[in-house]
Amino acid sequence: MKNLKPLINYRNIFSLKKKVIIIFGGAGNLGKSFSKCLVTAGARVYLLDLKRIKVNNKNIISMKCDVSSEESVIECINQIIKKEKKINSVIYNVYAKPKNYYKPLEKYDYNTWQEALNINLSGAFLVCQQSIKHFKKKKISGNIILVSSTYGLVGPDQRIYENLKKNIYGGNFKLNTPAVYGASKSGLIGLMKNLATTCGKFNIRINCLSPGGVFDNHEINFHKNYKNKVPLNRMANWTDYNGAIIFLASDASRYMTGSNLVIDGGWTAW
Repeated sequence: MKNLKPLINYRNIFSLKKKVIIIFGGAGNLGKSFSKCLVTAGARVYLLDLKRIKVNNKNIISMKCDVSSEESVIECINQIIKKEKKINSVIYNVYAKPKNYYKPLEKYDYNTWQEALNINLSGAFLVCQQSIKHFKKKKISGNIILVSSTYGLVGPDQRIYENLKKNIYGGNFKLNTPAVYGASKSGLIGLMKNLATTCGKFNIRINCLSPGGVFDNHEINFHKNYKNKVPLNRMANWTDYNGAIIFLASDASRYMTGSNLVIDGGWTAW
């Protein structure tokens, strides 16, 4: 393969004009934030999730998709290809919270473990597999971004969950980070590295973005405990990852593959 031509027009290095981008898990706060900034950079964005959401932008399209179903993943990707003729970038931003997700480790249900792992990790495999097939068939310099987490790199500090009165996400169990979350997010990083080395010769790039915790109207005690562990002394806002996602989706990162971009306010720097 010949070297790509040097980037000369630096003004447009972050442009996503005429790019088609899919966000799996697009109905959540992070996915919606991603879509708004990607469209601003010129992209046409498809938000895929279990439920369709209302959007007010002609360049953002919401579709139903179940990432635990190979048939659903294939059907959705094929529908988008039929309409757009191509896909340039795929973002996997799926995070499952099945029933009893926050149950204590000793009492954790194996079915809950399997369901979360199936959606968080196995779904990513299905999406990557089908996306790579398309990139290779169309000879596109495709791009896949898997959204991992700082807890894919380090274990949770259980002390930040002490003295909480309730779980803001509901249920009968206190807020915590279950083992299946870290296992699946670590798995995404391993999957990314394998695919990056396998697909690099086809000029297909695969990277991870590992965000830190986002403030989501948490209890005061949790918020205080969390930000005390962050060198920047705050939790993230949903929009704090927009710059990273544009960088990863654009030609600004065209020589980057097999990497994990950590944006966590310094949490993992201690």
